[in-house]
Parts: sequence; structure tokens; C-alpha cells
Amino acid sequence: MLGYFWWPMIDQVDWSFNGIQNIACRSGTEHQPVEAKARQIRVFPNSNNPVITSAFMVDTTITFAANSRYTLLLTRETPTKVHLVVINDDAPAPATGQVAIRAVNASTGAIDAYVVDTTTTPISGSPSAANLAAFAASGWLGRAAARAALTVTPAGSAVVSATRAGPPSTNAATPAGEKPIAGVYSAGTALSAFYFPRSVAGTSAPQTTTAPNNFTVPGIVWFVDRNPAQ
Repeated sequence: MLGYFWWPMIDQVDWSFNGIQNIACRSGTEHQPVEAKARQIRVFPNSNNPVITSAFMVDTTITFAANSRYTLLLTRETPTKVHLVVINDDAPAPATGQVAIRAVNASTGAIDAYVVDTTTTPISGSPSAANLAAFAASGWLGRAAARAALTVTPAGSAVVSATRAGPPSTNAATPAGEKPIAGVYSAGTALSAFYFPRSVAGTSAPQTTTAPNNFTVPGIVWFVDRNPAQ
């Protein structure tokens, strides 16, 4: 796992995300509007030292399709290789009364992912996503809008690596004139649960041990890909 970074598009000023700075380990931003075409992106370490922050870690070109959404996952595949993984976030509209959930494996080893009711629900039967490869996303699982959690084990194992409940939003009726809030209780929401390995010891990546952001153990972070108001 990595530390704090700055991600500018360097090919043009208009329709570019040039102001995304200080993105922390295991965190992200809302989707940013960009011009749909091949775009050059560089990733720099965020620092007050110009010598450090001027040394880019990634310089790549990514082609973005019109009317699509993407996650750019910065990851350390090996101790000497850092790169961006492109994940398509075009979530389908869930069926009436349902949410859509998928798992994304941000680790270097294959995992099994289970969508369950709560973090204390025992895992059983077949995984919701079996043998999910490194840096891959599962398919979308339709599920009634209600409590939900993701539990992850190494592929083929019953030993739990991490578990975390999805954002609850609300199960109450949306007040008149207001839009529903995204979450596992809000029908029409699509969410991705990212599984991250522990941060690399001895690096600039966070080493805090306070829950729910204990970086010395694997963890799960939920992101909204489709708002129920869409």
C-alpha cells in the first residue's frame, strides 16, 4: 500500500483533473469529468519537498470512453513496480427494491468474497465472488436493499482476512422533495467494496493501528458507483 499522491492530467488544461492532491492510502474521490479520449496522466508523491514531489512515479496514457465512469487504482504490484489499474464503474441499474454490490481485489493474491448480512455472519456455501484475481472486479450481485457486509478470505480458505459493513444510508422513506441517500438500505444504489492488503511496513504508507483504519492489517473500503437518485 502506498502513501499520499497528486494525480494531474498533463496533456491539456480543459476537462482535466489537475487539482486532485493529497489522496491518501485506501481513499478516493468522486468521479471527475474529463474529456473522453486518450489522456496522459502522471502520479507524483505529495510532499513539501520539491525534490520529492517533482519525481513522478507513473507516466501513462489511458483512453476514456464517453459517458463511462472509471476508477484508477494506484497500486504497488511489486516492491519496484507501481502502476495504475483501470476499473470500469458503469454499474447497471439495480432491480426494483434492490442494491448492486461487487467486490474489487486491490491485493496481489486471489481472494474469495462473501456478501453477507453482518460482519459477524458466518461464511458458508459458495463465495459471492470465488477466486477473484489480483486487481480484478467481480460481477454485480443484486440484493434486497437491507443490511449488508463484505467478508474476504484467501482463495480456497475459510480464514477471514477482513470484513466490513456497507454504508447504511437509511431504511426510512425519503422525505418529499429530497433525493435518496446512497447506501445498502437505499434501493437503486450500486456499491464497490475494495479489499486492500496491509500497508507496507517501513514505507511512507500509513501505519496507524486504530480501527476502522488499521493499516497494519487488511481492510475493506466501500465506494458508491451509482446513486439511487440517478
